[in-house]
Amino acid sequence: MTLRIDILLLIIACAAVTIVPRVLPLVLANRLVLPPKVELWLRQIPVAVISALFFREILFGGGIHLAAGIAALLTAFVVRRNLVAIVIIGMAVYSLLSFIFQ
Repeated sequence: MTLRIDILLLIIACAAVTIVPRVLPLVLANRLVLPPKVELWLRQIPVAVISALFFREILFGGGIHLAAGIAALLTAFVVRRNLVAIVIIGMAVYSLLSFIFQ
C-alpha cells in the first residue's frame, strides 16, 4: 500500500478545520470571567439540550420509547446520579420490549 501525499495533506487539512473551531473557543473562554448569574444560566444549557432531544423522541416515538423513558426516569429517581444504571435500565427495557413486540 502506498501513501499518497495529496490524501495525507487532505486528512491533515480536514483535521485542522475540525479541531480549530472546537479548541479556539475553549482557549478564549478560559480567560473570560463571567458574572455568577451568567455562569449559572450556562450550566443549565446541557440539561435543556438533552431534554429537548430525548423527550421529543420519548413522547412521539411510540409506546416502546415511552416505556423505556419511564423506566429510565424511575431508575433516575431511585439510584440518583448513577448514569450507567439509568442508561442500562432504559436500554434493557427498550431492547426487551422491542424483542417482544417486533
